[in-house]
Amino acid sequence: MKQFFALNSRNLKIYFKDISAVFFSFLSVFIVIGLMVLFLGNVANGSIMRLVEGVPGRDPEADAETVKRIVYLWTVGGILTISSASVTHAFYANMIKDRKDNRLNSILVMPIKRNLIVSSFVFGAWLTSVLTGAVTLAITEIIGVVKGYPVFTFTEHLQILLLICANSFVYASILFLLASLGKSESAWGAIGIIIGTLSGFLGGIYLPIGDLGSGIAKVIKCFPFIYGTSAFRDVMLKKVEDGFFAGLPEEMRLGVDSNMGTSLSLFEKELSLGVKIGILVATGLVFCLASTIILKYGKKKDR
Repeated sequence: MKQFFALNSRNLKIYFKDISAVFFSFLSVFIVIGLMVLFLGNVANGSIMRLVEGVPGRDPEADAETVKRIVYLWTVGGILTISSASVTHAFYANMIKDRKDNRLNSILVMPIKRNLIVSSFVFGAWLTSVLTGAVTLAITEIIGVVKGYPVFTFTEHLQILLLICANSFVYASILFLLASLGKSESAWGAIGIIIGTLSGFLGGIYLPIGDLGSGIAKVIKCFPFIYGTSAFRDVMLKKVEDGFFAGLPEEMRLGVDSNMGTSLSLFEKELSLGVKIGILVATGLVFCLASTIILKYGKKKDR
C-alpha cells in the first residue's frame, strides 16, 4: 500500500502543480455552457414546448420556465460527462511526459506489480476527475440558483456524486489504456481532441440522440459515453419532469425521454439506473484489465 500511495502522491502533485492543465480541464465545461446559452438551448426548448402547445389548462409562461430548467439540467448532465473526459486526459498528459523523459521506464523496472501501477494511475485520474466533477456540479448549481432553480435534494446529491464516481472511473480506465500506448505529447493532444469530440457526440451532449437517426443511435449505444449522460439526466430530471408531465399521457413523457437520451433501451428493454451504472463499472474494469495485460506483456524496450 505504501507504494500505491507514494505513486498517487507523486502523480497528483505533478498534475496540480500545472495550473494551465487544471484551467483547460474546466475550459470545455464553460464552452458547452456558452453553446447552450447561445444556440443549443433554444433549439431544445422549442422542440419540447411544441409538445404541450394547445393542451387545455396549461400555463404557457410556466411551461416555458419549466422547459428552460429541463434543458438546463439536461445540459448539466452532459457537462459532467465532458468534465470527466477532459480532466482525465489532462491528468495522463504527465504520464506521456514521463515516458518521453524515461521516468515511466524507471517506475516499470521497479519491483512493483503491474496491476498496482495501473491502479495507482487510474485512481489518481479518478480522484482528480471526481473532485473536478464535484466542483463543476457546484458551479452549475450556483448558476441554477441565480436562474431561480431549486437545488438538488440530499438524496439526489448522493446519487449524482455516485454517478460522478462511476463516470470518472470509465474515462480514467479508457484513457489510461490509450496513454499506455501513447508515444508523444503531440499525439496525446490529438487524442484529446478526438476524445472531446466523441464524448460530446457519442454521449448525446450536443444533440439529442433521437435527432441522430435510429442507425446512429444503435452505434452510439455500443459505447459507454451515452450511459453516463443518460444516468445523470435520469436522476436530475425526474422531479421536474414529474411536475411538467403531470396530467399528460405517459407516452408523451416516454417519447421526450427517449428522444433526449434520458431513457435508454437495449434489445427493446428500457434500462434502469442500476443497469446503466453497472455498464459503466464493467467497462472500466475491462479497460483496467486490458491495460494491466499490455503493461505486463508489452514490449520492454528501454526498460
